[in-house]
Amino acid sequence: MKSFYFLIVITLFCSCTVKVSPIEYGTDNCDFCQMGIVDNKHASQLVTEKGKNYKFDAIECMLSYINKNQKDQSYSHILVSDLQNPGELISANNAYFIVSQNIPSPMGAFLSATKTKQVAESITTQHTGEIFSYKEILQRNMKH
Repeated sequence: MKSFYFLIVITLFCSCTVKVSPIEYGTDNCDFCQMGIVDNKHASQLVTEKGKNYKFDAIECMLSYINKNQKDQSYSHILVSDLQNPGELISANNAYFIVSQNIPSPMGAFLSATKTKQVAESITTQHTGEIFSYKEILQRNMKH
């Protein structure tokens, strides 16, 4: 009988694990605008505390989704693509966001992200633009 309870506890523990589901470029659709996700330099992802994954073709779609649904959700992971390392998702809370008219993003907000402020500064020196923290970009009125 003890082994039966142990099995139930293990099953419940494993089923509640919050995991990031890889973005399948060219297959997955954006959970905000429904367009196909093909750009690995601008894709983003949310994972709720219950483990539900939401995938986006652009950071601006994710921000619009959060602004629309923020009251209802808590997120375990808020991830954005690193512009310098396409396909690599990084924590939005620690990322630096660039708005540059010279770096197009899928939905036209010209929004990208990088791991470090130094890289963001280098990119804006080369391409022009502004740098924002996650908190600042979330509060900014994104055109979408």
